[in-house]
Amino acid sequence: MTVTRLPSLLTHRQIHYSLILNAKNKNKHGNEKGKKNNKNDKDDTVDIVDVQQYLTQAKTKFDKSLILHEVKLNECKQGKSNVHIFDSLTLPNGTKFTDIATTTQKGKNMLLVSVFDPKDVKKITSCILASGLNLTPEKMSNDPQEQMFKITLPPRTKESRLQQVKDLKQIFEGFKSSNSNYSLGVIRRDYMNKLKKIQQNDDVKRCVKDLEALHKDYVNELQEQFKHVEKNIMSS
Repeated sequence: MTVTRLPSLLTHRQIHYSLILNAKNKNKHGNEKGKKNNKNDKDDTVDIVDVQQYLTQAKTKFDKSLILHEVKLNECKQGKSNVHIFDSLTLPNGTKFTDIATTTQKGKNMLLVSVFDPKDVKKITSCILASGLNLTPEKMSNDPQEQMFKITLPPRTKESRLQQVKDLKQIFEGFKSSNSNYSLGVIRRDYMNKLKKIQQNDDVKRCVKDLEALHKDYVNELQEQFKHVEKNIMSS
């Protein structure tokens, strides 16, 4: 599967902000009396904040989320025909499936599993049967070494398609508004909090509005990705 990196949204927007002076008092633990009596007790610093950097950083993170979202949607779309379906399996002795076997696809309805060492064939077979994926390994008649077996995939039904769409929806919602770091909602919240800590002026307020608009556009793009894959599943 080839995933094409999506171009960053709103690249046509040329946003310019003036540098903002953000005063902070480092002497937070001093008492009020000491501050009034001794000017030297004050240790005020002024930070120069370029609010445009927040939009740039947010756009970069939004782009990464879109790319990962597309990858996850396509993996879900492939379903059981995904050659990586067994990659997360682990044998009872702790050995990873991918350390002793590899999976390839043959046509639309068959997977081929090749075991590196003949002594591990039974272990791999048992691992697949116990995985809960409802897939059954079968011996290959033209494999004298008995290190390869096939797995015939069940035909797709309306029910299986609807289940896939349901799974797609969960992925979409996770990238849209979950508490994960790749969620667009979390990215938006993090940069909103950064902006709230800055001394408020017209530039900051305008940046807040632009961040809201940016987030909205990326949510729309996220939804378009979901709808595209959903349509492909239901029409296949």
